[in-house]
Amino acid sequence: MASSVPKGVAAAVATGALLYFGSGLHALPALTWLAPLPVLLVAPRLNPGLAALTAFAGWLLGLTNLARYLRNDLGLPLVALAFLVLLAAVFTATVLFFRALVVRRHFVLAAFAAPALWAALDYLIATVSPHGAFTSLTYTQAEVAPINQIVSLTGLWGLSFLLLFPAAVLATRRLVLVGALVVVAAGTCLYGVLRLDGTADSQPLRIAVLSAEGEDNARWPDGGGPAVLERYRPMIADAARSGAQVVLLPEKIIDLDATALPQLSEEFQTLATSNKVELVVGLTVFGPDDYNRALIVHPDGSAPTSYDKHHLIPGIEPYTPGDHFAVYKSWGLLICKDLDFPALSRAYGKEDVSLLLVPALDFEDDGWLHSRMALLRGLENGIPMARDGSKGRLTLSDAQGRIVSETTAPVDAPAVLIGELRPGRDGTVYTAWGDWFAWLCCLVALAGVVWLRSRGGRGSIRHGQLWGSPVADLPAGDAAGDTAGDHDRPGPAGVAGGRDAVR
Repeated sequence: MASSVPKGVAAAVATGALLYFGSGLHALPALTWLAPLPVLLVAPRLNPGLAALTAFAGWLLGLTNLARYLRNDLGLPLVALAFLVLLAAVFTATVLFFRALVVRRHFVLAAFAAPALWAALDYLIATVSPHGAFTSLTYTQAEVAPINQIVSLTGLWGLSFLLLFPAAVLATRRLVLVGALVVVAAGTCLYGVLRLDGTADSQPLRIAVLSAEGEDNARWPDGGGPAVLERYRPMIADAARSGAQVVLLPEKIIDLDATALPQLSEEFQTLATSNKVELVVGLTVFGPDDYNRALIVHPDGSAPTSYDKHHLIPGIEPYTPGDHFAVYKSWGLLICKDLDFPALSRAYGKEDVSLLLVPALDFEDDGWLHSRMALLRGLENGIPMARDGSKGRLTLSDAQGRIVSETTAPVDAPAVLIGELRPGRDGTVYTAWGDWFAWLCCLVALAGVVWLRSRGGRGSIRHGQLWGSPVADLPAGDAAGDTAGDHDRPGPAGVAGGRDAVR
């Protein structure tokens, strides 16, 4: 036991360091693939308690890269950090599942069922969490083409499976499984290359994404709201002169009572009509119910298209959630955190929306992460997207999730992004079939559990493979239930038969 502790410590530190730099607000995507490997390699050679401690400590160490953001930027209470513990527990459960299968020499099942459990739990968290799929590691690969194209087929859950699969294969130390890994990797890349080859053939739409310095008290008309409007007025006119057909402004730029909404709407109507642009603006509307609202104000003077944010930030946005979609000219509206929830974007895909317009508001440090989450929502459903992340990133992305144009929006200065997107939907299997791959992963993981229960009992254990015993410390011969009569064959000390040692 004492000799195993240094291995566990080294593995935990290695996994923690790889995860720390391979995830979070600014990830190095290559390191994400390597992060599970050190713990998975040593887990079958540790007893269950030490393997669990190693996995938990390593993963939690890596997740500390989010602690400052959650506490300082979002202002969440200390208890809210408990979800980091939950994520570490999910990884621990996956590692123990992998270990149990490897110790019983179910190597093929270990290589597939452990990543399947990981993806199934990722799906479960995204389904029940008020933060949706925010915690998924898959966003680390948002810029890694062609691998990221798999989400158009499987949703996030296919990419979640793939992130653990190579480490699981290598940790089994079986050459035949390396061949399977090569086939899976080649198939994934081939699918991605073929999908990246497609482009929409519609007419390009010129879009301006604008961000101006806001106000701490942006009330209309008796606060800083009029000053905010005045900052945007010349920016909108300049964008129109540059050929913009759509002008997108950020989330919550002005706060107002519902009774003042007609007056402010007239101001925006004048801007839209005089500049001949579709004007998208985000507001906070207070009344009998409070809403985080987005409007598309049309240049022809028709009634604005209205959308209320569905998914609000717990503890920060005490508003009434919206209950309807907003579609105009096959363009759909979403707001900021709505993009943390795959089901909502998929619902727009099923409505054949050809463009998503997204007012948003970042928290400075998380601009990269939130904008990349948005990329995958568009990619899952094959929909181009314009996103205005004030205090973060302004982005235009195509139906394959590629950045067409991007700029940073500072807190204390204006930012302008003007570019072209081609509206049109590249129909995806994910839009049509939804979370089918997540359910497949649930079945594979369940098969692993059933197999362990039916084949892993003490009566079926041979060659020194006791439940919960570290491989290096297993008793030899009949003491381990070895009835094969070959326990005196050469092999590592304490292992019944060299032919059965875990290599």
